Amino acid sequence: MTTATTGTLSPGQVDGYRQNGFLFPLDAMTADQAAFYRAKLEAFEAEYGERGSAILRSKAHLVLPWVNELIRLEPVLDAVESVLGPDLYCWGSSFFIKNPHHPGYVAWHQDAPFSSIPKGGEIITAWIALAPSIVENGCLKVVAGTHTKEAEHTFNSDGSNMLSQGQEIAVEVDENDATLIQLRPGQFSLHHQFIFHGSGPSHSDERRIGIAVRYMKPFEREEEGTTETAALVRGSDPYGTFVPEPVPTADMAPESVAYLDEQLVSRHGDRYRK
Repeated sequence: MTTATTGTLSPGQVDGYRQNGFLFPLDAMTADQAAFYRAKLEAFEAEYGERGSAILRSKAHLVLPWVNELIRLEPVLDAVESVLGPDLYCWGSSFFIKNPHHPGYVAWHQDAPFSSIPKGGEIITAWIALAPSIVENGCLKVVAGTHTKEAEHTFNSDGSNMLSQGQEIAVEVDENDATLIQLRPGQFSLHHQFIFHGSGPSHSDERRIGIAVRYMKPFEREEEGTTETAALVRGSDPYGTFVPEPVPTADMAPESVAYLDEQLVSRHGDRYRK
């Protein structure tokens, strides 16, 4: 599909991202195109149920061609290239879906300490909205300027915290300091791997649907012979940082599903097996 275009970021936008640790709103595609992908997602959910939900949480681009299209949207790649340069990997993709009036929240946290990022890697996350992401349905929220260093985290067993490990920043965050990342369908935001971010519960009749795509530039590893994989989505890799991932040819092709399972066990181990 063709997409709406925005071109590369301006120097002011790049400076704003580097200073604040986030940038929004940017245009990834039209509202009609977002509706097309939302329909694809909801048809997949209806067909595959809990198995489908598990796949949508991590690297669905390996088994669903339409998700592989979402990680390669030209306006998104243009924006990320403005920060990271012309060679780009998609290191991971995760759908974040909050159903109407869902009590779950995402505690304040940083991505990098819990994402198994390889040493030397730097991630920018593009959060692409397929449905309205607004205050009422628990949109993403961030705290400007908190991306400069890693913070200490604690862990809790609060079942309403939707983070898989129950992590939460071990410092008090003033909600008045938060910026609410409200997006229309087809828009996206960028955020740094260390930015403080979270989201509230839904008090809305509207689903919140977004896909977080993690981008990384190639880099020279200290060790040789890596078996880690990622999808090269723009340019080339002069370092052999990752083993390039294949592009799926059909939804849920058996060989693609087997490959996805193999990669997730390799990256997440027992946490994925559960």
